[in-house]
Amino acid sequence: MAYATRDTPAHERISKVATADKVLSVLGLFTMETPEWTVDEAAAALDLKTSTAYQYFRSLIEFGLLVGGSGGRSSVGPAVISLDRITRRHDGLIALGRAAMGRLVTPFDGEAVGLLCRSFRMQVMCIDEFVPASLPFAISYERGRPMPLFRGAASKAILAHLGARITRRLWDRQGEQITAAGLGADWSAFKRSLRQLRSRAALVTHGELDEGLVGISAPVFGSEGLVMGSVGVVTTEAAYVRLGARAGEVEATVAAEAQSMSERLLQT
Repeated sequence: MAYATRDTPAHERISKVATADKVLSVLGLFTMETPEWTVDEAAAALDLKTSTAYQYFRSLIEFGLLVGGSGGRSSVGPAVISLDRITRRHDGLIALGRAAMGRLVTPFDGEAVGLLCRSFRMQVMCIDEFVPASLPFAISYERGRPMPLFRGAASKAILAHLGARITRRLWDRQGEQITAAGLGADWSAFKRSLRQLRSRAALVTHGELDEGLVGISAPVFGSEGLVMGSVGVVTTEAAYVRLGARAGEVEATVAAEAQSMSERLLQT
């Protein structure tokens, strides 16, 4: 795969970037539901010539991002694992989030999961989690699994602080899902819902993704005040009720940890 440099003429740079985008779009086909693809299947899904799709697959296999298998089917390759290792070791958000999540789960005596999430392609992805050894429940959020922006505290804490252009695009593309999530029957109502979400330092949701579970999350901001992700906890409804008057303190602590992470990220 050829790369564009500063010395590459402008029209060639545009062409190379467009080609790179198309090559990477092949990777977007690989999901938990469809973990294997043939060249022909990918060509049909992306409206490409078979010969072009073959070239893309060959480049991705060469870089280890895909690996060929039996029957001409390819799957995600070992280079992804190498990149994930780099992320775990050197992502500043993860480094700060691990310590914060450890502190956030403390009041729940082993009955809570710490979650660290990022915005990801009009969705939210859990990039790290703090799970006690004997956790008595399972959650929908798991590391590497894309989740909807419209349900759960971890997602809504990010959604509330996305830019106006992005949220307008979300409404235009996913208005029905937004309405189904109770965030507004039209664009104006959706904007009001976002303002209400932004007014809270930490968001609390009950059973929006998993029945009987409570999410508490707050947004984390990076450079130029842009939202990077969210940090928080998921616990059982029973454990949340046991907090009683301390629930407000826990929510304030989640907000404080998120603010501290934001401040430290600005310093790096």
